[in-house]
Amino acid sequence: MSLTRIIRSLMALFASMAFLFAGNALMMSSIGVILKENNSSSLVIGIISSCFFIGALCATIGIHKIISKIGHIRSFGLFVSIFGISAILHALSNNLFFWAFLRFLIGICYYGLLMVIESWLNEKSKNTTRSRILGFYEIIFYFSYALGTLILALNLSQYTIFIISASLILFSSLPLNLIKIKEPAIPKPHPISIPKIFNIAPLAIATSLVGGLLIGGFFSMSSLFIILQGYDTKFVSYFIACATLGGFLAQAIMGFISDKLGRKFAIIICVLIGFLTMLCFLLFKPNIYFQYFLAFFLGFGTFCLYALALARANDALTSKDSIVELGRGVLFCYSLGSLISPLILGILMQYFTFYGFIYFYAFLFAFLFIFAINKPNFISKKIKILKIR
Repeated sequence: MSLTRIIRSLMALFASMAFLFAGNALMMSSIGVILKENNSSSLVIGIISSCFFIGALCATIGIHKIISKIGHIRSFGLFVSIFGISAILHALSNNLFFWAFLRFLIGICYYGLLMVIESWLNEKSKNTTRSRILGFYEIIFYFSYALGTLILALNLSQYTIFIISASLILFSSLPLNLIKIKEPAIPKPHPISIPKIFNIAPLAIATSLVGGLLIGGFFSMSSLFIILQGYDTKFVSYFIACATLGGFLAQAIMGFISDKLGRKFAIIICVLIGFLTMLCFLLFKPNIYFQYFLAFFLGFGTFCLYALALARANDALTSKDSIVELGRGVLFCYSLGSLISPLILGILMQYFTFYGFIYFYAFLFAFLFIFAINKPNFISKKIKILKIR
């Protein structure tokens, strides 16, 4: 089946994703702003943001059992319902423990939804088209995320923000229920085996972990990065929108490069762009308008990493029965990185203010660049492993 036909067959799923990602964007980008307005410290904001990723980590361990029992469409509806309810319950109280619990529930549901979506996409794609299909998925993600973030620039009350985000999330269940679409076969539950996956594709695991640190940190703490420089909510929304626009454009370009020239080459290009961008933040001390420009390249270098890690890992598959297991393994590492990053950034930004954000990103881009260029050719390693078996 051609790339165009595959995308057309999944339009209901892509429509659902657009609503979901826009609603989640509004939730993610507003939390840091609202907590800072309520005089919470950088460390407290980091801890509450981490609760989202604790839920994500739990999802990667146990949610596959639900998908295996009730299938993809019903699982999608279940997670969306709990997600929407949890979003609107933020309006009931400003108690930090209550918000932490809601963030935990949202993390479970959101990453459960990602598992449903990504296992669905992986089953429908082949190695020759996988990066471009995942790239199209990421384009929808970042375009929807940018639109959801721009709602923040309207300076709405926190109650209105929660109502709008919950509505968008609940709307996401409509396309899959109104439009006929064939869901994948119900997968069998498998345990996660990180060492097994790491032996097959170490760069995929390293990229997903670093990608989690970078992407999770950006979505959790970039709003605080701008606020600590003395700017308000409007500037936060524009900064995040510029970064997501960079991620949006990068998906089409890097997806093509990845399929034609290899995942490793694409990963190296991304992290090099990201590292040079952070050097510009350090060396030039840019004003806010130059920061918008740099944010575009930060998004370009950062937001492709998870899709590239997933494509790199899926190239090693010898059986479709392992799709969900492998996807969970990569998502587990991504979630682990996302869990740790708000805590680390909270500490760094508590002591180094907004410079802590810059140091964190520069170090991780440099690490992944060195790791990637020292990895042997994936195809030859894959053949060696198959011969040992």
